[in-house]
Amino acid sequence: MRLMSRFVLVLLLCPCLAWANPGFRGPATRFPVAQVDAATFEVIARGGRVNARRYWCAAGFYGLAQGIPSSNRIYLAVAEGPSVTTPGRKAVRFTFDPVAAGVTPIPPPLSLSVKAVGDNMSVVAAQQLCGNSGAFGF
Repeated sequence: MRLMSRFVLVLLLCPCLAWANPGFRGPATRFPVAQVDAATFEVIARGGRVNARRYWCAAGFYGLAQGIPSSNRIYLAVAEGPSVTTPGRKAVRFTFDPVAAGVTPIPPPLSLSVKAVGDNMSVVAAQQLCGNSGAFGF
């Protein structure tokens, strides 16, 4: 009986733990990512105003999910504008290969914006921005 109550307690707590840690659940469930061409992908906004941190977070999460080494860099390829894969939505296009995407990297200091093409950061630094938006930020 005691084992059964512990099991039920764990089952009840698991959803709370996943909700409290957005990195565990991942912003990909709220910010779709679509491959645009061989060199670029876009993070698509889901309604309302989206700050730059959330776009970069989703790009970092996508990079890790794709097996991109955490020390590799993500580059802003196309500033925030209309999505090319989802009509009616805003999106930001990123790349892991600036040469293939025709992007000139911006040297430091970087701006953490979605307006400066060439702005860049490591995959892990972008993914860590997920935790800075708050548990309910996504």
